[in-house]
Amino acid sequence: MDYLLLLSSIALGAITVFGFKLYEARHIKLLNAFTGAYLLCLTFLHLLPELYHQHGDHADHAAHGALLIGGLMLAGFFVQVALDVISMGVEHGHSHPLHGRMPVGVVAGLCLHALVEAMALGDGHDHHDPTSRRLLLVSIIVHNYPVAIALLGMLLQSGMKRSSAVGILGLFAAMAPLGMLISAHTPLAHYSRELMAIVIGIFMHISTTILFEASDAHRFNLAKLVAIILGTVLGVASVLIH
Repeated sequence: MDYLLLLSSIALGAITVFGFKLYEARHIKLLNAFTGAYLLCLTFLHLLPELYHQHGDHADHAAHGALLIGGLMLAGFFVQVALDVISMGVEHGHSHPLHGRMPVGVVAGLCLHALVEAMALGDGHDHHDPTSRRLLLVSIIVHNYPVAIALLGMLLQSGMKRSSAVGILGLFAAMAPLGMLISAHTPLAHYSRELMAIVIGIFMHISTTILFEASDAHRFNLAKLVAIILGTVLGVASVLIH
């Protein structure tokens, strides 16, 4: 079921593009403002605090664990900085003119991003916190929806054939299920806390970048403000209702 849920947001993104033609920059920016606020809320209200919970009874062990978790979060943040260079920031909903060329770097960056992100899901039975796993799954689903729209819209606007664009979107869609499959059926399943730390670093970079960009050079934008408020409200509700 989790695999189908991961695929559902990509399918919904394709429906949004083909059925409603909602892939203009102004639409994606609103979706990004919503998802950025949502990711930030879930990260600070549950995912991050849970990482530092129950590291051990001894002070030395707890201090070592906290240092490791902090280092991995920092690593995740800078991993996303590097991936942004490759993907041209499509994770934030950016779209760029491709002028008919195959976007190898964009697709590679997005696929790596989706793969790493989903590896923290692992196996539900071995996860350090089932609630964190559930909220991470929802976060990935929500986050990948505008990314799918931005990617597919960018490919179609470049003049690429619809079948080729859908094929590339399908490749991107397969990455999150593949990441979860790999981590669930390998020894990585026992390192869900460490993998979650890396993903939190990634989320921090993505959500803060989106929210800073949503400010539009500090000009007031009511629609984006409403989107951020809705994302925040839904994020708080997701944590409280779990």
